[in-house]
Amino acid sequence: MTQFKGFELFDDIELSHPLKQRNRAVVLSNIAEDNTKNKFITPKGASLILGYFDAVPHEDRSQVNDLFMEIMKERGYA
Repeated sequence: MTQFKGFELFDDIELSHPLKQRNRAVVLSNIAEDNTKNKFITPKGASLILGYFDAVPHEDRSQVNDLFMEIMKERGYA
């Protein structure tokens, strides 16, 4: 399975493209939420988010980013 520091990228899993993108965005959101302190993402969290995002195929990044922002807004982050 393709992973980034233990976080699944869903490359090897047979999923529909939209579900794969949604799962990646949820992983990013979970990383952000798990690495938030006093309403700010920690440097470690930022590093993990950027590294994971960099591991997402280039052609999928825009959609993953949009979904990530949507999920973060749903969770109450600006």
